[in-house]
Amino acid sequence: MAFWIEARLAFQRAYERKPLDESLISRIYSYADWCANARRGPDAGHDPSTAIVVSFFEDIPTIPAAREDMPRWFTYAEVAENRPIFSYHIGEEEYQRLLQHMDRNRHLYKPRPPQSSEP
Repeated sequence: MAFWIEARLAFQRAYERKPLDESLISRIYSYADWCANARRGPDAGHDPSTAIVVSFFEDIPTIPAAREDMPRWFTYAEVAENRPIFSYHIGEEEYQRLLQHMDRNRHLYKPRPPQSSEP
């Protein structure tokens, strides 16, 4: 989890750079995809998918530039089906605004290559 806290800070800084640090943003999302598909750990403290949810995905909507950019990285369905994750820090009203933003910008989504669960 400590890694994802640091990665989230780097992710936020990548969005603050002018121009955006597209390479770092893409690599962080790619590693998050890999973690989401990795083998589950024996408990929440050693589980890659739990770590990315609570230390990264929950925070994305709190970073204004990253939230604005979410339609490039997530489908509308992914955000809609994961309400507890994406609304956790922003609340229901802001989550509904996020869904509207996702809906209006569905055309921006570019599928990423699937990630293997093996390193």
